[in-house]
Formats: sequence, C-alpha cells, structure tokens
Amino acid sequence: MRKKTKKKPNKRSQAEFPGLNPKLNLKSRQEEIEDVASYAHTLSDKDKAWLNSYIEEEVNANFKHSGKKLNKSKKNKKRIYNKNNARNRDVYTRAQASGQINYLEDVFSSEEELSEQLKEMFNGSKNSDESGDSGK
Repeated sequence: MRKKTKKKPNKRSQAEFPGLNPKLNLKSRQEEIEDVASYAHTLSDKDKAWLNSYIEEEVNANFKHSGKKLNKSKKNKKRIYNKNNARNRDVYTRAQASGQINYLEDVFSSEEELSEQLKEMFNGSKNSDESGDSGK
C-alpha cells in the first residue's frame, strides 16, 4: 500500500484570494478575471472574499474552494459547468491562450503602416482583376 504524501504548496494555494489574481488562473480564464482584478484592490477584505468565491465558482467552476459557497443547486452548477466546457471547446479562446493570435497593434507599429499595407493589398488585388486574372 502506498503512503499518502503531502502536496507541495503552490502559489495558488498560498494566495489569500487566488480567484482575483489572473496570473494564478488558466490563460483561457485570465481575460474574464482581469476586468475584476483591475478594481478588486479597492474592495474591503469581506468584499474580496465574496468576489473570490464568485470567481472560483462562476469562472473557474470550482465548488471545492475554501470560501462561502454561492451556488448550491444542481441546476446552477450544471449551468456553470456547461459555460466552462463551452469556453474550453472554443477555438478562439484556445488559440488565444496558446499565443497563436496576433493583434493588429502587435503586428503593425503604427496606423500609417497598417494603412499602407492595406492600400498595397487593395491595389494588388485591383491590378490582378484588371489584367483579366480571375484565378481560373
């Protein structure tokens, strides 16, 4: 029979309000949590504890957290699990979490550069249409 070994404490388990820290959550959930985290520092500890419980349940679908349980009915839990599963299946969210999505502001250093690139693309497609190249 194996002996049970104690898990080494990680940053998330040591944090007071792990649900309010986007860095301690999965990348697919960080975007939802960042909005809340931007003003959570202005709340009292009691309000932070409630908000942490809310995030743990509604965003993380974690009903085994140490705070107050907000969703007790099977219907609410099923709704939350379904929302979490849909987010996990979402192609855009998965690509964003793995760093496969480039935003225009990351690709182009200025609006002028973007504008020039779009003009070149437009003029290039316009010239190929005029020359009779219809792609056939």
